[in-house]
Amino acid sequence: MDGSKRTGVWEGAQKGLGAAEEKLDRALVAGMMLEVILETAGSPLDPQTRRHLVKSRLKDTLVTHLAGRVTLDRFHHLLRQLDHWFPLYYPLITSGSPKGPGPAPGPGRAAPAAPAPPCRPALREDRLKAWFKEEGRDLLPRRPHRKLDQDKLWEFLMLTQGGWFRLKDFEQYFGVDRKTAWEYLQKLLEAGLLRHNQRRSAAVRYGLGSSFLVVRADVLEAEIRGAVSGLPQGLAGQVSGWLIATGGEAFCEEEWHGRMDPPGCRRLISRLQGAGILKELGRVGNSRMLQVERRWLQK
Repeated sequence: MDGSKRTGVWEGAQKGLGAAEEKLDRALVAGMMLEVILETAGSPLDPQTRRHLVKSRLKDTLVTHLAGRVTLDRFHHLLRQLDHWFPLYYPLITSGSPKGPGPAPGPGRAAPAAPAPPCRPALREDRLKAWFKEEGRDLLPRRPHRKLDQDKLWEFLMLTQGGWFRLKDFEQYFGVDRKTAWEYLQKLLEAGLLRHNQRRSAAVRYGLGSSFLVVRADVLEAEIRGAVSGLPQGLAGQVSGWLIATGGEAFCEEEWHGRMDPPGCRRLISRLQGAGILKELGRVGNSRMLQVERRWLQK
């Protein structure tokens, strides 16, 4: 066999190995995803929150089972591929998976309007735990039979992941009347745990205070309002929520395609890049990997 034929055979074999490894990686991620979905099937969460939980646990599962068993390069490759594959495989796998029971968390009430994925650590849990231990220690009832105590408030804030929520979300989650919910929210605002969107009436929203978030929400939100001026009303708040939920980590452009049409998404991203809010890290397939600029993150 001459050299050119040997080279062709070698290149063909390498391509075959690459394709086989890609299939193995996809099967590995899909199998772990199915396992996590089945484990969370009984979770009484709304669809968006459950999706958030599945992706978060899937990354933890990859770390637990693969760290130290595969090369670091392959491990990072799998994590990158996970961000690309998850939006594709999750709807396919969950379409036939068992559904959780109807009641939502809390005392039989609906969960808060959680931000859409991506699923990344958006909160500074160390600061939040310190607040509960010090400032919040005597702010809430400690008796476990109460509808609202520290543990239940912690669970609620974990579900919101720093995103905006309504008075009604708070009221329904804790199973309290509107007046009681409003009084608690005012108390938490005054204590510095929550922030307010400065809107009125039905447009009022609350969120976890900026100091407890990885992303500097207070200054970022003002910058985003300027960057998206002239676009549909309310888009600034939505974009802020999406970026806060990234926790400053890289995300795939395709993750935003379920929220708006791809051409509009590209125009929005261009504006955010021009304003120095987002930066492009590279590409995974045909999709860009993006990240919030470092200056918008807590130090």
